[in-house]
Amino acid sequence: MSAERKKLTPTQQAILHKAAENPDWSNAEIADAVGCSDSHVSKTLRKWDPEEMDDDGTVPDPSSGYTDSIPADEVDSGIYPAAILVVSAGWILGAGLMFAGGDSLFLLGGFVAFGTWLALPVVVGLDAISLHNQKAPFRPNRLIWPAASLVLGVIGGFGYLAARVSNLSLGIGS
Repeated sequence: MSAERKKLTPTQQAILHKAAENPDWSNAEIADAVGCSDSHVSKTLRKWDPEEMDDDGTVPDPSSGYTDSIPADEVDSGIYPAAILVVSAGWILGAGLMFAGGDSLFLLGGFVAFGTWLALPVVVGLDAISLHNQKAPFRPNRLIWPAASLVLGVIGGFGYLAARVSNLSLGIGS
């Protein structure tokens, strides 16, 4: 098997065989015939076309797992990674002002920290949506990552950036 091919599981192979043999069947009918869930059939058929599978049960294997992805060096990172860093720095500054002393600094720091805490999931979500729209090879979950940055704050935002950097270049300096 070449490096560009991926060996499917027996269930995935059965799904593709049933879909090829019965092109008019619904996902539910294929799932009943194969013995799996409708969602597994749907996911398999979205990812691979039955005609792509060879006799040995292999299909083309793009490095990203998305057959429609563009090369990582063609992804336009836009302003979002830098915005995530700026918003995170704003939250840290706001939290620092809250502990700097004085009622006015505490109030200002509270507003800054609260505003940036709410802005961080928005910026993370916009970046994730942008990557999906561009058909990037790394497509972060558009619900989980913003939720993680809302619940975990800066830690969630930095976790998102770490996952993004490990899969794509940040593009801040380019």
